[in-house]
Amino acid sequence: MSTPITPPPAAADSCGCGDPHDHTGHDHAPTGADVVRTLVPALSVVSLVLPAIGVLLMVGVLAAQPSSPLVLLLGISLGGLQLVVLVATSLFVARTRTQLAVNPGLLAVRSIVDEVLRLAAVWAATLLWPGDRLGALALWVGAGTALVWIALTTVQTLRTRRLIARPGEWSKNAIATLLNEGVSVRRSMTMRVLDVVGTVAFQLGATILLILSPAMLVATVVLSIGTGLSTLVLQRHSPAERISSPWAYAPLGIGLLTLTMSLLVL
Repeated sequence: MSTPITPPPAAADSCGCGDPHDHTGHDHAPTGADVVRTLVPALSVVSLVLPAIGVLLMVGVLAAQPSSPLVLLLGISLGGLQLVVLVATSLFVARTRTQLAVNPGLLAVRSIVDEVLRLAAVWAATLLWPGDRLGALALWVGAGTALVWIALTTVQTLRTRRLIARPGEWSKNAIATLLNEGVSVRRSMTMRVLDVVGTVAFQLGATILLILSPAMLVATVVLSIGTGLSTLVLQRHSPAERISSPWAYAPLGIGLLTLTMSLLVL
């Protein structure tokens, strides 16, 4: 039986190994466990921030209450129909050719359908509540639509958190992507929240523009296509490049631009 060789104290001190609790000079790349410990709490925070955005949205539109709370239900119905269009196009892509997922033509068709549905919703609002102010109707229809997308993103975030926390093939692939690409968890979560803020701003702005003038349909379609095109551009880059690309801020910028335009003409 061999006897283990123990270095003398001087040698131990010179290699920096004298104190087993001293990790100076031993920094290592993050592991899968490190990513999980960071990502799960981050997703939990985002899943709380998103509903808070919805609450702030409703508090903000309370100052312009319409005569009936059913206006909000009309907006929720519009958001539901937009979600149906999204699911339908996704199923169409899955059953035909996956290359269509990055086809600008299909994106344009979905944007046109979404904005035509929005125009129909604001027309219905003006017919059902003719005595209400147009601004109040638009804000509540837009808020209802935005709430649907906030709810959808919140559910997706909670589902992602559950999958990441539970060992499995999906979580392994997701964590491996984050490690290999060097994606910042904090920045990724920040971009998710900013995307939702951009969506809320666009839903409010586009609805105000259309209720004031149906001719603005062309403008809202173009802005909607612009948001979608920025997403297609990002899909051509690696996950790490997407986070740092200026295109990642396009949905937020377009949403704020749309809302600003609508408030200027309101």
